[in-house]
Amino acid sequence: MYRILIVDDEPLILNGLVQLCSRITDIELEVYAASTSQEALAWLTRTKVDIVLSDIRMPGMSGLELHQEITKQWPKCKVIFLTGYSDFSYIQQAIRQGSVDYILKTEGNAKILDSIHRAAGELEEERNRDSLYIQAQEQKMLALPYLQQQYLSDILQGDCKAIGSIHEKFDDLHIELSDDSPCLLMIARIDDWGDMHSSTDRALFYFALDNITSELLMPLTKSLSMKYEKSKMVWFLQPAEAAQATEGWTRTILFVREMLEEIQQTCIKLLKCPISLALAADAVEWPAITQKFDLLNMMLHSGLGIGKELILLEQSKGTKGTLAEMRLSSVHLHKIEYLKACMENGHEESFFETLDELLSFASQAGSFPSGIQLELYFLLVSVFLPHSLRDSVSDSPAELDLGKFTQMEWFESWHQICEEFILTARRIFEQKQAGLNVQENELIWKIQNYITTHMSGDVSLTKIGEVVGHNPSYLSRLYKKLTGQGLSAFINDVRLEKSKSMLEEDDLKVHEIAAELGFLSSQYFHRFFKKATNLTPQEYRELKKEQNE
Repeated sequence: MYRILIVDDEPLILNGLVQLCSRITDIELEVYAASTSQEALAWLTRTKVDIVLSDIRMPGMSGLELHQEITKQWPKCKVIFLTGYSDFSYIQQAIRQGSVDYILKTEGNAKILDSIHRAAGELEEERNRDSLYIQAQEQKMLALPYLQQQYLSDILQGDCKAIGSIHEKFDDLHIELSDDSPCLLMIARIDDWGDMHSSTDRALFYFALDNITSELLMPLTKSLSMKYEKSKMVWFLQPAEAAQATEGWTRTILFVREMLEEIQQTCIKLLKCPISLALAADAVEWPAITQKFDLLNMMLHSGLGIGKELILLEQSKGTKGTLAEMRLSSVHLHKIEYLKACMENGHEESFFETLDELLSFASQAGSFPSGIQLELYFLLVSVFLPHSLRDSVSDSPAELDLGKFTQMEWFESWHQICEEFILTARRIFEQKQAGLNVQENELIWKIQNYITTHMSGDVSLTKIGEVVGHNPSYLSRLYKKLTGQGLSAFINDVRLEKSKSMLEEDDLKVHEIAAELGFLSSQYFHRFFKKATNLTPQEYRELKKEQNE
């Protein structure tokens, strides 16, 4: 849909042009009219205008001056000037300013329609132009470091979708690691920032630390890093050789382990900042990265890890006992946050997929109630509780009473708890959908009520959008989605039914009915009515009289 603004100070010409544009059927147009430059400017500040059809000579402000204002507000707007033979100098200026076209007033309606179609065609081409795609790709390349870090963060948090799409994402984000080969993790922790208090100083430090580490490890490894929390950086390492043989990994891990001290000392010497390093004992496949990441973090947070300038090496033995507990305290905490976001935004399918993962994991934790089950239980209650308090639109608020969840002892098994969480989640989503339906129905009622009670006034999309508080273009799409009918079609239906009713009353003249229903002229009303009924307004009135006699 395009919006066209017609500007002319002669009412007869203005009404004629409005009627002409309103008869265009192969382009979806919303037609606006202004009899002064000031009125045109008012429209331009209220709504986006795609095409302006204007007399080049207007009192108070010339068409060229209006064009300058248009390009300031809506740079992509196409301007078509109507001009006389004596306006050649104006025409030259218009062309220099980039107007779409100019039309001599003597050339007739066909030329005007042709120019409007050409302007709409250019707008459509601009929307689909390859340069927009190229520009988006260029912007994506600039954002690649951020996008890469965001994706790696999702992997570290155990995001199943991120891990499941690893092959496509590595290609899309130009990640130069192998998605079908194991990965070795190394973490650095900044132990003392010293005088580096500003975010700029710290960002430069991270950049320098990554450069130092990559340079020292470059002979035998390829790597990608990301910073996390407030003072940590993690590296994803693989052998530089294309072949990922076992011998290659053995040599690579040995090389990295022996280089840790040099990385640490170089950082202290050049950057004047002490760091601690933690290295995994072995490389793991990408789906197991999360557990390894949690284990390295645990090493830095407990025991000897609380000291400074440390080099911590994961031991191959004795790690399995702590792994399950760490998974719940790290990966699953992220999933809890994801659950909250899904419920908040109404993403029902993703919510239940994640909930099933959490509940299934806890069901493997041994006898009921285990420590993991207890922790997960109350974390899930914290997800559900806010929505049970604020989202209820049911006549029976008790349906979402979470009082039974306040004590885990009320349940006899973890299976019973799982069923109750799933049932409660379904009720919450049902209530959210019911609330959305109520809001949508209220919106449709407001729109239709405004239109039926303001037929003689402004019923443009822009005005309706202002009344109900929505963007006009979005409002048009939403209305059609919810009702199956376009707003313009509904307005025309209301006008037609009201005009029929009013024509059956003898005391109203045709031009009075036209004005009452918001038509710019009786001629426009005449064409509209005949197109809809195959009868003129007067013929319809006479027909109804005969039927009632």
